[in-house]
Amino acid sequence: MAGRAIIKEKLISLHGLEILVQYKLVKNITLRVCADNRIKLSVPYIITDRELHSFLAEKEAWLRSKLELRRQRPEKRYLMGEVPFDGEHIWLWGEKIACCFEVEKKAKINFRLTPNCLRFTVPHELTKQQKLELVESWYMYQVREAGSRLLDSWQKKIGVRYTGLHVHTMKTRWGSCNVCSGRINLNALLACWPRECLEYIVVHELTHLLEPNHSPRFHALVGKALPEWKQRKRLLESFQPL
Repeated sequence: MAGRAIIKEKLISLHGLEILVQYKLVKNITLRVCADNRIKLSVPYIITDRELHSFLAEKEAWLRSKLELRRQRPEKRYLMGEVPFDGEHIWLWGEKIACCFEVEKKAKINFRLTPNCLRFTVPHELTKQQKLELVESWYMYQVREAGSRLLDSWQKKIGVRYTGLHVHTMKTRWGSCNVCSGRINLNALLACWPRECLEYIVVHELTHLLEPNHSPRFHALVGKALPEWKQRKRLLESFQPL
């Protein structure tokens, strides 16, 4: 996971600014403005309301300044198929985190994920393209791991059986299903989107094993399995990993 487990969360208002407060087993307070301008605040579980509001009072001017800069910035749109990696950051399950490459001679390529950073260990300096390819492979790994668990769980709930999973980067689809063989394909870049989006695609593709076409029956089956599928679909279409 990109961070520590959330113990509880709540929405608070700071003079009109809506802030999602997430209580975790952490020592430090982390305030961030997400790509969609949502404000998230990660705090230690034992923090008091007085400490929380004192911190936000100090940061209110910074928050409003950052949001205003976002509003003035020309809108940039994500192009499907692009690997979200700027050389210093990656996206994981809807969150932007730092990414670095540490050279250890004779070491095998490995990674370590901490709450705020993805660290790759590599045997030599990598080119920009090599770093991009490594990050893309890591996205494939994340979707393969999470996707397999979701497929195993949801096939039982839906009453179907898939026969295999293939994960790769796709430019026009988030997933597909071969109804003849039972194989499921998932887009590796789903690792960048909130987890709810991957689950929606898993349910969508597994349902095709019951109904091959996007017919009224198909949507009824998806709705029965996942009543909030329309909200998930909107999130999938609107999220921008920029």
